[in-house]
Amino acid sequence: MTITNYQKLAIKDLAKKTICDGHLYISGKESRRFYVLQPGMIVDEEFVKKHAVLNTTFDFLPVVQPQHLQRFHSFFKELKYSQFEIDQRNKCLGLLRGFHEIYSGEAHFLDFALAAFEEFNLIPLEDLKRMHNLDINLFRKSLYSAGFALVVAMANDFYHYMLLRDIYNLTLALDMGLCDSHYSYFVAKGCNQENHRPGSGLTWMRAEKASELEINVYLSHPQKSYDFIKSRSILAYPELAQIALYQHELASGEGFPRGIKKGLISSWEAVVVLASSLVDIEEAFDFETSVLKYLTSFNNQKLELLPVGKSYNKLCGVLGFLESEEETGS
Repeated sequence: MTITNYQKLAIKDLAKKTICDGHLYISGKESRRFYVLQPGMIVDEEFVKKHAVLNTTFDFLPVVQPQHLQRFHSFFKELKYSQFEIDQRNKCLGLLRGFHEIYSGEAHFLDFALAAFEEFNLIPLEDLKRMHNLDINLFRKSLYSAGFALVVAMANDFYHYMLLRDIYNLTLALDMGLCDSHYSYFVAKGCNQENHRPGSGLTWMRAEKASELEINVYLSHPQKSYDFIKSRSILAYPELAQIALYQHELASGEGFPRGIKKGLISSWEAVVVLASSLVDIEEAFDFETSVLKYLTSFNNQKLELLPVGKSYNKLCGVLGFLESEEETGS
C-alpha cells in the first residue's frame, strides 16, 4: 500500500474499539513506522491509558469497510427479531447471499468476523483477554473460526438465532482450555498437526521432545474448555457444551481426552469441528482477503477421517448455488 492509504487515528478514537479493525503504526523519527497492532487484536486498556497520557496519534490502515460491517449487522438484527421459521430461513439465505456477494471480491474477513463478534459474543471480555494475552494468534484463530462457524451452520440449515449464537460461542471458546502457564509453541503446533491430520498431534509433540507439562495442556484442553463453557453459562442450550469434549475424539477410540469410540458426529458437532479446522494458530492468514476461494478449496484430512465431509459439501453446494445465481442474475 502507498503512503496515501494511511489515516490518522487519535488515541481517543482507538479507545472506542474493542478489536482493532486495521493495521496500527506509531510514527518515529525520519517518518519510520513501527507496527503496533494488527487486525483482529484486542485493544488493551493499559495500552490506551499509556498513550492517552501522550495524546498519541497513530498511522492507521483500516481493513474493515463500514458499509460491509453495517450490512452484516443489519442481517443479524433482522434475524434476531424474525418470529417465524420461514422468515428466519429466508434471512439466513439472504445473509449467505450477501456474504457471497461481498467475498466474491477481496474484502477482508474481519468485516464479517467483527460484525459476528459484536452481535453474538457472550464470553466476558476478561476471559477473552486472557486468551489474547497468552497468544494473540490463538485469539485470532478463535475469532475467525467462530465467524466461519456461523457461515457453515447457516449453509447446513441452522437458522434459529439462539442456536446460531450457541454455535458461535462454542467455537469461540473451544480452545479456552489451552489458557495455561505451560502453553507453548509446541502446544500450538501440536494442535495444528491434530487439526490437519487427526490422531497425529501427540505423536508430533513427543517426536519434538515436548515436555510432559506441555503434553498435559494439549491432552486436557477439551475437558478444560468444556468446564469453562459450563461455568460461564453462555449457552441457551447447555447440553451443547459437550461438543467441546468431542472436538478431538476419533471413531477408532484413539482420540482424547477420553478415548471414546464414536460411530459418527452429530450435525451440530460437525459444524463446530469443521469451523475450528478451517483456521490454524498462525501469525498470518492467507484467506483473509480470499475467503470464497479458500472455503471452496479447503483440503484437510478431517474431511475423510471424521464425519464432517457432509457439512463441508453442503457448504460448498450452497456457495456454488449462489455463484450460479449471481452469474445468471436470477
